[in-house]
Amino acid sequence: MQRPQPQITPVAPVLCKRTQNGTTVFADFGADAYGNLQIIISPPVYPTTLRIRLGEKLDATGAIDRRPYGSVNYREISLVTQPDRTVYQLQIPPKPRHSNPQAVHMPPEIGEVTVFRYAEIDNAPKSITAESLRQLYVHTTFDDNTGVFQSSDDTLNAVWRLCKHTIKATTAFGVYIDGERERIPYEADSYINQLSHLACDANPEVAQYTFEHMLKNPTWPTEWGLHMPMIASFDYKFTGDLGLANTHYEALKKKLLMEKARGDGLIRALGIVDWPAGERDGFNDGDGQNQAGPEINTVVNAFHYHALGEMAIIAHATGRTADAVLFKSRAKAVYNAFNAVFFDRTRGIYIDGEGSTHASLHANMYSLAFDLVPRGYQNQVADFIQSRGMACSVYGAQYLLEALYKAGRDEYALQLMTSRTDRSWWHMIEIGSTMTLEAWDVKYKPNLTWNHAWGTAPANIISRYLLGVRPLEAGFKKILIAPQPGSLEQAYGTVPTVMGPVVVGYQIGALTVEIPQGTTARVMIQNKLASQQQFPPQIRINGEARDAQWDNGFIVVDDVGPGKSRFDF
Repeated sequence: MQRPQPQITPVAPVLCKRTQNGTTVFADFGADAYGNLQIIISPPVYPTTLRIRLGEKLDATGAIDRRPYGSVNYREISLVTQPDRTVYQLQIPPKPRHSNPQAVHMPPEIGEVTVFRYAEIDNAPKSITAESLRQLYVHTTFDDNTGVFQSSDDTLNAVWRLCKHTIKATTAFGVYIDGERERIPYEADSYINQLSHLACDANPEVAQYTFEHMLKNPTWPTEWGLHMPMIASFDYKFTGDLGLANTHYEALKKKLLMEKARGDGLIRALGIVDWPAGERDGFNDGDGQNQAGPEINTVVNAFHYHALGEMAIIAHATGRTADAVLFKSRAKAVYNAFNAVFFDRTRGIYIDGEGSTHASLHANMYSLAFDLVPRGYQNQVADFIQSRGMACSVYGAQYLLEALYKAGRDEYALQLMTSRTDRSWWHMIEIGSTMTLEAWDVKYKPNLTWNHAWGTAPANIISRYLLGVRPLEAGFKKILIAPQPGSLEQAYGTVPTVMGPVVVGYQIGALTVEIPQGTTARVMIQNKLASQQQFPPQIRINGEARDAQWDNGFIVVDDVGPGKSRFDF
């Protein structure tokens, strides 16, 4: 498919002032963006040289930080004015690291860009004011109105806005990149990017193009390749279109690494586990190497099991019945061997691998997130996970949050998303970033960037689990709405789907939903939210009493039709 084309949105500064000496203009455009700076100098001035600084971070004096830590962006560019010219854009030189063959580049019609929020112009003519300056924000087509969230928790609302802006801003290249330092598409980054992008906007084109790009340009970590069937399966579930999965079916099969399996189905492969290596919670008493063992380990096999299940869905949907049976059979074998080899029944938790005695957060959260934990042991595993706190990276947080919601630990998941520690999304906002960071803080990853979309887990977690909107049938032909609001008093969201937006509004004792035409929904209300404890459960729908059903702690109402409905409980 063709690469989605970027577009340019001019953004006016939210603050523009002259510094005390009067010759330097400082502009704050309110948020980081990939783009260029437009300057209008009217009337034209005689040839003079402007020294322009662009950056993401301020120093202690309130000026642009000229020596920011890590890979936080800072650029200095000279601009020579011309007596017959009024409108200027900067000629931004590419960074040496962006010459890497795997790095992606801007289309020639857009030209080189850099990521910045702030601009300073030395030797600025008096005519330069706020009206003279525009941040030329580059992004692909994005509907700002489809992904909406608001709740009774101000921190959670700020985290949502941080993640949503990150998603839009990092579409600049028409392909998902890992951040400004490398500009390389990585499979695990792109999967989280896809989940969060489609939670904010229903356009799958960037995700689809990125998938095809990564098939041609794979990266090295073991689990990263195992994300590819996950990406293709989610695309099918979201869009209802099998084009991507069908076209690349044989390539996807190779990503399963079935040739590495031993007799019981478990595969032999080291794993990245988490990144950076210091975020592995001592996985197998890890030694800091790029990929950790043992050769038969819990994390890689959890991903292998999940990828087999996603490929079974694709095979069945594309009419490859024999393959669907094979993948399900292999998955069942892995499930059995996984629990026989990795589950420590004495402690009721998972060890890191065959022969290991160490039990990390990661061995347990991936097992729970990927439905490998037998129901009778889920509470024990969830208790262990909760005891470890946020002992994973911003990448691992995606799977930690999924595991918690699957175990009914929505209140603890909410606490993590609204935490104000240095391992939180609020911390990213507090230190001044307007996009999610590559790591929780520079002390956890010295070369971190401030523009890394793999940190946007709350965007898709809020839509998929807190508001509870997920497809029950591909393309949202049937929709699941199962909110898990924790202790929130109120929550409201508009979740984009290919059928149209799904609207969910929660307040204590009531739930309102709005379903698009052409689909129906299963509405599930947590029993702990309901004021009644009767059987069969009874709720009121649009004022009328109606019997419902139980399903694993939820009150279930099926076949809710299009339009607006209110549930009182």
